[in-house]
Amino acid sequence: MFQQIQHIGYLTPDLDAAVTWFQQSFGAVNAGGGNMAKSAAVPSGGRNAFLRFGRAEAEIIEPEDKGGLATGRLTMHHVGYVVADMEQSMAELTAKGFKFAAEKPFTNVMGQQILYLDAASINGVLVHLTQLPAQSDGAAASGGLEIERIVHAGYRVKDLDKAVAYYVDNFQGEHIGGRTSGTGGRNAFVNFGQVQVELIEPADTSGMTGDGHEMDHVGYSVGDIPSCMGGCLDRGLKFVADTPLTNPVGQQVLYFDAETTMGARMHLTRLPD
Repeated sequence: MFQQIQHIGYLTPDLDAAVTWFQQSFGAVNAGGGNMAKSAAVPSGGRNAFLRFGRAEAEIIEPEDKGGLATGRLTMHHVGYVVADMEQSMAELTAKGFKFAAEKPFTNVMGQQILYLDAASINGVLVHLTQLPAQSDGAAASGGLEIERIVHAGYRVKDLDKAVAYYVDNFQGEHIGGRTSGTGGRNAFVNFGQVQVELIEPADTSGMTGDGHEMDHVGYSVGDIPSCMGGCLDRGLKFVADTPLTNPVGQQVLYFDAETTMGARMHLTRLPD
């Protein structure tokens, strides 16, 4: 059902500043945006912009109600998954007990059909189905960093085993690996459809509420991390290490220093051959 991650959505108190940051730091192209009506996903309404870099996309949202948003920071808000047929996907998910935030999809400024799931039926997070317009190839190649695609969204969870079972049972997911860290935290990677999720159970979960997910990071795929690092450093970005590590599923991973990415956790990923 899920073909790719179309984009990660972020909230910001200053849309113009966030757009400028993506343009300067990732070489992103502002592909469009505008005013947003009030909705379940953005109750106050606001305005947005779609930024494209390489073959990746980010949606940046400045809500009318900026309460809780910190200046100069991006807050992860939602994940948009591409499906081939919106009506068929709705029917399949409804049959599994999922609910939606609206009765039918709307068409955004990019010509994409969008329908959010009811957060209460999907771990308390915001996720939407996306059907791309005809003749679209998703996030068409643009300038900037040579991002090939979004590998996964990462979530912090209170109960890793329960979270893995959720994706396996509801989306015919495949648990492909994970590990326990030296500090006692655990993670797991689950593939479902043609997308992936990383689930992270921190060593200390006392501050987490309920059984929901909390958005943590996004992984961007590149052809070669060392060569991409040079372009990133030239744009003022920094990393938490000099070289990537290899995670339990064979991906090379290198996190950006979040202080240079407007507080948002992101990493470059080199997929195994």
